[in-house]
Amino acid sequence: MTEKLNTLEAAFNESLKAALNNIDSERINEILELRDSSEFSDLWMKAYQIIDEKITDAETEDQVSNIRKEIFISTFRMTGSSDLPAYISDDFGLISAYYIHHIENTWVTNLFFTYLNHQIPQGKLMKTDKMLEELI
Repeated sequence: MTEKLNTLEAAFNESLKAALNNIDSERINEILELRDSSEFSDLWMKAYQIIDEKITDAETEDQVSNIRKEIFISTFRMTGSSDLPAYISDDFGLISAYYIHHIENTWVTNLFFTYLNHQIPQGKLMKTDKMLEELI
């Protein structure tokens, strides 16, 4: 599982850096507002509730936590925002949980696909017909 998570992390980070390139505080505020809208946040919470009770072994849990911390710190350094890195770190946690437990969810797959297209997910997501594993 360690190698698979490393592959997911590499794809996520590469796309995230491209998405954050030259982002300004005005754009960050727009993204945060759209993510806080019920159109986005309700679907995020629905996806989270599906995997919230799933049990993950301690080693994998630690690895995901460390990756999330690195994502938070690097995003904070690039943006100066504390809210956006928290959302992005949470997104990685959600995506990785679905990946670890081999659960397919179109919305979560589209969330990841949006990152892969160098966009910070907000409002409506970019769509793909592929499965999560295929994207990684």
